[in-house]
Amino acid sequence: MLPKDFSRAIVDLAAGLPTRAITIVRGNSTNISTEVIDNLIYALSKNNIGVVYMDFRANNSKSTYYEHQRKGLDTSEERTSFVLCEAYECENIISELTDINFIHRSTLYIFYWEHGAVSRKFCDSIQEAMRVVVVTRRKRVYRIYYNQATSDRLNHLSLVNWWSGRLYKNPVLPAADKVYKNFHGRVFNVPVLHAPPWHFVNYKNSSVNVTGGRDDKLLALLAGKLNFKYKYYDPPVRSQGSMISGNGTFKGVLGLIWKRQADFFLGDVTITWERLQAVEFSFLTLADSAAFLTHAPDKLSETLVIIRPFQWQVWPLVCATLLAIGPALWFVIAAPIYWQRRQRNMLQLLDECCWFTTTLFLRQTSNKEPSRSNKARLVSIIISLGATYVIGDMYSANLTSLMAKPAKEQPIGTLEGLEEAMRERGYELVVEKHSSTLTILENGTGVYGSLARLMKRQCIQRVRSVEVGVRMMLSRRRVAVLGGRETLYYDSERFGSHNFHLSEKLYTRYSAIALQIGCPYLETFNSIVMTLFEAGILTKMTTDEYKNLPEASRRSEKVTESENRENIESGESGATSQTQSESTIGLEPVSLRMLRGAFCLLGVGYLSAALVLSIEIQVYKRKSTKTKVLGTKKCRAFRRIKILLRRQMRRMIRAFYRFIDNALAPMV
Repeated sequence: MLPKDFSRAIVDLAAGLPTRAITIVRGNSTNISTEVIDNLIYALSKNNIGVVYMDFRANNSKSTYYEHQRKGLDTSEERTSFVLCEAYECENIISELTDINFIHRSTLYIFYWEHGAVSRKFCDSIQEAMRVVVVTRRKRVYRIYYNQATSDRLNHLSLVNWWSGRLYKNPVLPAADKVYKNFHGRVFNVPVLHAPPWHFVNYKNSSVNVTGGRDDKLLALLAGKLNFKYKYYDPPVRSQGSMISGNGTFKGVLGLIWKRQADFFLGDVTITWERLQAVEFSFLTLADSAAFLTHAPDKLSETLVIIRPFQWQVWPLVCATLLAIGPALWFVIAAPIYWQRRQRNMLQLLDECCWFTTTLFLRQTSNKEPSRSNKARLVSIIISLGATYVIGDMYSANLTSLMAKPAKEQPIGTLEGLEEAMRERGYELVVEKHSSTLTILENGTGVYGSLARLMKRQCIQRVRSVEVGVRMMLSRRRVAVLGGRETLYYDSERFGSHNFHLSEKLYTRYSAIALQIGCPYLETFNSIVMTLFEAGILTKMTTDEYKNLPEASRRSEKVTESENRENIESGESGATSQTQSESTIGLEPVSLRMLRGAFCLLGVGYLSAALVLSIEIQVYKRKSTKTKVLGTKKCRAFRRIKILLRRQMRRMIRAFYRFIDNALAPMV
C-alpha cells in the first residue's frame, strides 16, 4: 500500500520540473488501486499540471503510449512519464524504450521503485542520452536518483534530491550545462578519418596516428576547456556515412553514432536533412560551399596564335571589310568620272584601288595613289587610320599579350559546363563515398540528376576520400571531383594550384560536430563552439592550416600498397602515387616555338605566291601560243590575198596592153 503522502510527494516533484504536463503510466504488475491514481491525478490537476493517463492493462494501451512518445520526439515537445509498476516490469520497459530509441533531452522517464535497491540490469539498460529518474521510498523519505547527475560515470544513478514533507531543493534535477561543465578527466573514444586539412592521419596496421589538422586542434581546445581526454581509433568503415535506401540504416562513422557506439565525430561533417534523422549537430564549425575541381586548362595550339587575337566572329567581318573597302574607294573615284564622261580604264582603276587598300591593311608603303582628288585622299586617310590604329594596333597588342601569356582552353566553371563535358568530351565525375555530396547527386533533380545519370556510365564513381580523387586527377586529365570548396582548395594548393581549376560556388553547406540524438552535453559544446566562431578563432585556425601547408604536406604520406589495393577493390583505381614534387611545373622561357604560327603563315604566303606565279606562267604561255597561231594564220591569208592581187593586177595590165594594141592597130 502506498502511504498517504505519496500524492503530495509526486505533486511537489512534478512542480519542480520544467514541464507543465505529465503522463501517468500504470503497468501490468502494479497493485496500486484506482482510487490512489485518481487522487494523484486530481492533485496534479489542482496544481495546473496536465495529466495523460495510460493503463497498460487495457488493449493497445502500450502501443498508444509509444505513439504518444513518438509524436513528442517528432515535434520536440517536452514529454515526462511517471511509470508505476514492479521492478521486473520497469526493467522490461526501460529495455524496450532503449531498443525503440525513444531517447532525447526533451523526454524524461520517472520510475517509482517501491521495494529494494535499483537493480544492476535496470542501470545497464540506461543510455547516457536517456534522462531517467528513479524515486525510491524509505519510511517517509522519498529519494530521487538521476542518471545525468555526473558527467564521468555511465549507467549510474546518483542521489540528487529527496522529499520529506517538502523537497530538499528546487529545481528537482540539476541543469545539464552545470553537470557537463567539467568531465573530470573522462576519456572519449573518437573515430577519425584522414581528410586534410581537417585531420592528417597516418594508418599503421590497426592503429592510427593523427599528426594535426584544424579539427584536431578544435578537439584539443574543447578537451582542455571541458577537462576530458580523447583517444582516436580507426572506424570499421572509413567514410562519414549516409543512409542506405530501403532499410533506413546508416553506414560509416555516422552509423556508429546512430547506433550509439560512438559519442561524437569531428571532420567537416556536412549538415543534411537525411543525417539529421540519425545524429544531432552542434553549432556550425564551418560555413562552406560546394564546388568541383577539374584539371587546369591546357594551353591552346601555338601554331594558331596568329589568328587568336580576334575571336572567330571578328575574322569574317575583317575579311569582308578588306574585300569591300577597295570597291568603295573605286566608287568614290569612278563616280565623278562617269558624271563628267571622261575616258579612263575602269577595270584598271578597280585593280589599283584594291591593291592600294590591301597594302594599307598590310602596312606596306604605296607610292602610287589611285587618284589625286581630295575625296579620294580623304577616303584613303580614313582607311589608313582605321587599318593602322583600329584594326592593326588592336591586333598587334592582343598578339603581343598572347605571346607573353599563352592562351588556354576555356575552363569548366559551372555544372552545365561539366554536364556538357561529361556528355561530349568524355569527362568523369567522382565523389567521396557515403558523403553528403553523393546524397545530393542521388536525390537531386535537374542538372544534379543529369550528372548522377551520366556517372552511371563510369567504371569509377566513388572514391575513399577527396584526396584520392585529387590524386587521380593528376594522372587522368578528364576527371572532376565534387565536394566541399575548402577541402578542394586545400588539396589544390597542396598538389600545385597550377594543376587544377576550382569552379564557382554551387550551394551553401554547413559543417558541425556530429553527436548522438539527445546528447546531454550538446549545449555545452555549442556554447564553446559559438564563442570560437563569433571570435573568429575557427576561421583563424583554418587559415593557419593554409599557412602551414608545406609542413602539413610533408606529414601527409603517400598511399601505401595495402591502401592502394583497397582502393582498387572498392573501385578506386590508380592515381594514388603522384606526389607533390612530380606535379610541380616551373615557368617556361620564351622560345621561337611561340612564333610557329608566323613562320607557318610565311610559308603559306610563299606557297600561295609560287602557285600564283605558276598560274601566271601557264596563262602567259597559252596566250603567247595563241598569238603565234593567230599570227601565222593572218600571214597565210595575207599572202594569199597578195598573190590574188598580183594575179589580178597582171591580168588588168595584160588587158590594158591588149586594149592599147587593139586601139593602135588601125593607125598602123
